[in-house]
Amino acid sequence: MSTPSNGKILRVGLLVGLLLNFSGWLGNYFLLGSMWAKLEVSDAGAEWRALIWRDVFSFVPDFVYGVAIAWLCAALRPASTGWMSASLKSGIFVAIIGGIVTYFAIANSGFITWPLAFASFVLVAATKLPLALLAGRMLEPR
Repeated sequence: MSTPSNGKILRVGLLVGLLLNFSGWLGNYFLLGSMWAKLEVSDAGAEWRALIWRDVFSFVPDFVYGVAIAWLCAALRPASTGWMSASLKSGIFVAIIGGIVTYFAIANSGFITWPLAFASFVLVAATKLPLALLAGRMLEPR
């Protein structure tokens, strides 16, 4: 069984990251928009949010998650029974780690409410799993 090249893993990962950013924006805007609108943000971070770093910290993680999903799909494939198994394992792992680190830590710090954190985590899982399957399928040898 051939292993995908690092270049292919990176390309697939960046594509998955782009799709994660897009699907996250759609979900946060259309599905969770009312919860985000009700959120009261303190002025303590207003100056920071006006800087480019806010956008960097909003977009970059999904690309990191996308590359992690693709890399895990490729790494787990030889040990799993097939691309679907490897894809689901990598998607679940990245969704749990990404969701806990991102939303639960932010909620624990008091920046967002717990209901919004849980809803966002469900959105994360709902978007990462199908995109992990896409990554696994794209990395499958032809």
